[in-house]
Amino acid sequence: MKKFILTVFALVSFFSIANAQWVEQTSGVTITLYSVSAVDDNVAWVAGAGGAVLRTTDGGATWTNVTGAPIPVSLDLYNIYGVDANTALVTGSGSTAFVYRTTDGGNTWTEVFSQPGGFLNVIKMLDANNGFMEGDPVGGRWSLFKTTDGGATWDSTGMYLAQNGGEAGWNNSGFVSGTNVYFGTSGGRVYFSSTSGTNFTAQSTGNEVNSYSVWFNDANNGLAGGTGLVKTTNGGASWAPLPAPGTAGITGIIGSGNNWWVARQDANILYSNDNGASWTTQYSAPGGVFTSISKSRSGNSAWAVRSAGGISKNANLVGVINISSELPEGFLLSQNYPNPFNPATTINFSIPENSFVKLRVFDMLGREVDVLVNEELNAGTYAFDFNATALNSGIYFYSLEAGSFKDTRKMILVK
Repeated sequence: MKKFILTVFALVSFFSIANAQWVEQTSGVTITLYSVSAVDDNVAWVAGAGGAVLRTTDGGATWTNVTGAPIPVSLDLYNIYGVDANTALVTGSGSTAFVYRTTDGGNTWTEVFSQPGGFLNVIKMLDANNGFMEGDPVGGRWSLFKTTDGGATWDSTGMYLAQNGGEAGWNNSGFVSGTNVYFGTSGGRVYFSSTSGTNFTAQSTGNEVNSYSVWFNDANNGLAGGTGLVKTTNGGASWAPLPAPGTAGITGIIGSGNNWWVARQDANILYSNDNGASWTTQYSAPGGVFTSISKSRSGNSAWAVRSAGGISKNANLVGVINISSELPEGFLLSQNYPNPFNPATTINFSIPENSFVKLRVFDMLGREVDVLVNEELNAGTYAFDFNATALNSGIYFYSLEAGSFKDTRKMILVK
């Protein structure tokens, strides 16, 4: 028995080091978590089965169960939107769909909306006052609503969209950027509005019938996922199949620049750093099924939630950024700044020619604890904002490998 325990400990240690970009967090619950909304690197909200609402304000170091009356424990909560550390909107659906709102961090909740026979999928705030909500069709029309008072009241005036056949929507399938609003369906189409949700047009996703998740990195480049992926480079005017490993359904997509992260309906998160041309499995969770993923609206972090109360966090999501177009004279790895740091620091490096670059972090024992860059880069000067929230205080080393060049420097984390 003792030998077995030691073996398990060794395997867990190796697992944590090998997957240091994503770190498991302690939710305090074992129910299925259906939705996550990341406000910034410190604040995130999670909703799940049995009326559960969780909140963190310290980057996930602690999660607090902030559910309460009038949210019934019999109601599963399928979508949540965190406005800030104090304000959030959450929706749950049974025979009637409900929306609840808090403005004091979950200490108290108020029922602000109900719809008999409905199923609400998406709540997205456009700003502090204006927001959009989408739900399955009722009576032959899509359930579309807007708010102009921060979610305290909702209205559907002027937001008529007829149901096409038997189509329905999916929870967490909405995306909002500026006045552009998208939501996925089960009918081989994504609906798009350029007017904050007042008028919609249908975009065909071809053979990809379901769109469980939709995300755009800019006005033109977007992905939608169901059983597979489809990609657009023209704002959704046309969508084309995009091969990716795995067969489980795609329950979440986020991205930045040429980087994409996809959560599958298993324990895997896929990653592409070349705008979807190639994919790797960046993380395999210790168990459960991923249901939702969210990127911080202000910051570099992401959270993904799954069944059995699982929450995974990536604190270094944005990746490497080109900060100069001038051609460097030679290879250079600069000293991180600030140093010592807590918990974030910036690492700059230069490469004078196109190179496959590896930027890694090691502990005092020489164990790899994080891989910051592992990709082909064009000649230039780059910066990586490294967030060490998941690491303990101590001395660490970061190493740059590019072509035949290799250099290592020391940095000190003080918490």
